[in-house]
Amino acid sequence: PPRRQQCRRRAPDRSACLTRRPPCRTMVLEASFLCVDNSDYMRNGDHAPSRMEAQLDAVNLLSGAKTQSNPENVVGLLSTGGKGVEVQVALTADVGKILSLSHGIKIGGLANLSAGIQVAQLSLKHRQNKNQRQRIIVFVGSPVQEDEATLVKLGKKLKKNSVAIDIINFGEEAENAAKLEALLNAVNSDDNSHLVTVPPGPHVLSDILLSSPIVQGEDGAGMGMGVGGGGAGGEGGGEFAGLGVDPNMDPEFAWALRVSMEEERARQEAAAAKAAAAMEGVAKAAAP
Repeated sequence: PPRRQQCRRRAPDRSACLTRRPPCRTMVLEASFLCVDNSDYMRNGDHAPSRMEAQLDAVNLLSGAKTQSNPENVVGLLSTGGKGVEVQVALTADVGKILSLSHGIKIGGLANLSAGIQVAQLSLKHRQNKNQRQRIIVFVGSPVQEDEATLVKLGKKLKKNSVAIDIINFGEEAENAAKLEALLNAVNSDDNSHLVTVPPGPHVLSDILLSSPIVQGEDGAGMGMGVGGGGAGGEGGGEFAGLGVDPNMDPEFAWALRVSMEEERARQEAAAAKAAAAMEGVAKAAAP
């Protein structure tokens, strides 16, 4: 009988498909703890309307960014000032809970940076999902009380336990720069930790963070893709121009950012109106 010819199927060439496939964003599975500075220094108004209000606006941005980048991500919140370190919100995926409770944090005392970081690390250690990466995001808006050696020792401990840290240095940025850089160098592993220094000025703290590696991620992809050069006419992203956010790509994040910007604008307008009324009262009192 005639021999059957074996049918050899040719393997499909997948290289062409791979080159045409759009780059995908990696959804990092992460548990993050935000450490808020609520010391007396937060009353200062060099970051409008005050350091505390600017910081809470940034908490709004960061908690939303972390939870929206992956539905299984969780965020916690603690304060480092007052009478001592206090956990305000345990690890949760409920951003609304963080936003509501963060505005109840009272200002007072001095910030204890090292104690806040250690409490955050302990909370992350007991996270339910052990597959989540551990990250601490700490706001430093007052003079750091610890010496450099203490911070370096703490950084090495974080690195040993695979905890990344993002440091937001504002308010007393020049005085704290050397100590915070030493902490960053001690904990940094494969560029997984970041230090963002924000000097006072007309800019908004949360806007600076929006374009920083803390929000954009280690690969620079971020949550909001860059606004394209064409097809962005009308209302499609005009108010977010220059912020690296495309509302068409991530409408939920754009909505949260819009609300945050409107709240910040309302606070600034109220502060300006109050200052104008006070000046008018002084002028009337001084008039003959």
